[in-house]
Amino acid sequence: MKNFLWISLLTLTVFVQCSSDKSVSPKMDNDQASIQLMKELVPQLTGTWSMRQLQIKYQNSTFQNELNIKRDTTLTSFATLTLARALVQNNLTRDRYEGTIQYGVKTYPIRFDLLAGPWIFNQKGPKAYFLLEYNFPVGYSGPTEKEAYFLQQIGLLLETFALDTRPEGMTWQGLNRGINQIDLVKK
Repeated sequence: MKNFLWISLLTLTVFVQCSSDKSVSPKMDNDQASIQLMKELVPQLTGTWSMRQLQIKYQNSTFQNELNIKRDTTLTSFATLTLARALVQNNLTRDRYEGTIQYGVKTYPIRFDLLAGPWIFNQKGPKAYFLLEYNFPVGYSGPTEKEAYFLQQIGLLLETFALDTRPEGMTWQGLNRGINQIDLVKK
């Protein structure tokens, strides 16, 4: 009986000490932080952007060899990007953007879904990540133009990027293929 009382008393003491303090404000969870970040990014991303500088890091890949890229390369005043928040959103913790990319005299529809990065909690690193892809209508099977092919081969389209915004513009860091960084300035 004494052992039972001691164990009960010890258990009760542990539970009382482990109870949560109601005066401490609850921390924001990952979903809430993502939703808040997506709301903050909308005015920063929408509009028309000039791809002022596109830095390609040389890789001995078939993509770059086909384009005759033999060293690190920087392209300036590369393209114009127009972005708007998509009318249909599937998930509150992600934001879909649609728009166009004008390269030379050609314009192509694009889209991407933003996913919050670790920045939402520690203010370090990229704010978000996304995969930039074409937004052709379902069932589209037109011929691939040389300009569209070029955008894919250098690693701009069908590539994953890390997004960072600042008052004077934004930066995209390429994560997989040849593009190292793109500096964009709002028009």
